[in-house]
Amino acid sequence: MVKPTTPRKANEYEDSDGRSPFGEWLTALKDVRGKVKITKAITQMEGGNFGDHKAITGGSGLYERRIDFGPGYRIYYIIEGDKLIIIFAGSEKKDQQQAIDNAKDYYADYKKRKKEESDSAAKGKQSKPKKGK
Repeated sequence: MVKPTTPRKANEYEDSDGRSPFGEWLTALKDVRGKVKITKAITQMEGGNFGDHKAITGGSGLYERRIDFGPGYRIYYIIEGDKLIIIFAGSEKKDQQQAIDNAKDYYADYKKRKKEESDSAAKGKQSKPKKGK
């Protein structure tokens, strides 16, 4: 019996300036068929099919989705909870190491800003005056 998969939503990581490194890379890509393959891979990932992927060594939860087409495209992402995929970067095989290093930096920034937002929200809840007092 086939196990049902949890549908997920793929979001692009944005830095503190609202810039999406993955989106910029994909937009600049001139290979139209490659763009279609990459977009299809993301759709498959949202449906639970992660295809040819592996954990990045020292990436603390960072994964690489390999797309066997053209120059060998790569997508670097994390799975957050059971509903979300955060896409950090994309590359061709020849730029793989630089893209992995960048994705690790983006992931570190993402975690830092998420913690700051969480801490700020928790602090905001503590400082609210209680009604009736």
